[in-house]
Amino acid sequence: MDWNYLRTFHAVAETSSLGKAAEKLAISHATAFRHIRSLEEQLGSRLFEKVKGRYRPTEAGAEILGLAQSVVVAMEDIDRRISGADLALKGRIRLTAPASFAAHFLPGYLGDFKARFPDITVELLTSNEEINMSSRAAEIALRVTSSPPEHLIGRKVADIPWAYFASQIYLECKGVPSTSADLTTHDLIGASGLLSQRPGFQQMDRTHRDRIVVRSDDLMTMAALARKGLGICLVPVDVAQGGLQKLALTTDVPANELWVLTHPDLRSVERVACMTRFLATAFGAEAAFSGT
Repeated sequence: MDWNYLRTFHAVAETSSLGKAAEKLAISHATAFRHIRSLEEQLGSRLFEKVKGRYRPTEAGAEILGLAQSVVVAMEDIDRRISGADLALKGRIRLTAPASFAAHFLPGYLGDFKARFPDITVELLTSNEEINMSSRAAEIALRVTSSPPEHLIGRKVADIPWAYFASQIYLECKGVPSTSADLTTHDLIGASGLLSQRPGFQQMDRTHRDRIVVRSDDLMTMAALARKGLGICLVPVDVAQGGLQKLALTTDVPANELWVLTHPDLRSVERVACMTRFLATAFGAEAAFSGT
């Protein structure tokens, strides 16, 4: 049985009017009429008779009115509890983020967030895949994209530039390139698989194929190879944190766009809105992305 049918039945019995019940529930007169007809069909009995323009419960209607009253009170109590929880800065938030952000940035950010909001528990789901937010697998998603899904809402919180990076060990051994032309004398870490189709790596293959000493289809792995001194890598700066030095070489690779996203149904949940604002501020002020 649809809860809305029972709620409409109770409102009609309480007001003795289909119109007043519809107004009370913020639904149309036609919808209220359809609810009553559908409930009568499900129960196999007429629930109201119209006497002098007023709706009076029939014998069958009177029998279920007490039960309907109990259900309505219980459902309204649930609504109040849920609404109260939505407005409170406590409870669980499931946040999904790519591995680079989960490893390099979010531990520090979440430490600050926990200190400010101790009653909110964060569950961090590390994933580069699209998670169906409609199924509530996560309440908030950090995603690198230039075209966020239309069924989600959010904001762009940072532009993530790409750059060339190398380890101190490598630079001490091979020297520091000062221009892109100098890459002809350096070892490079190239891309494979789908990653090789990206513009920066296509350019590397066209101009420096003979200097590529190792390849990978994963950006985090490229950075790890560079940390071990195998060569110079081209990666976004979120991937290159820890043990790598940024080189003063120009690149035409466009910056990645970082978005914080959630489902429209969650916009009134205060803990979700609070974390969304917090992440937007934290990533917007991140020095690693601005180069300062």
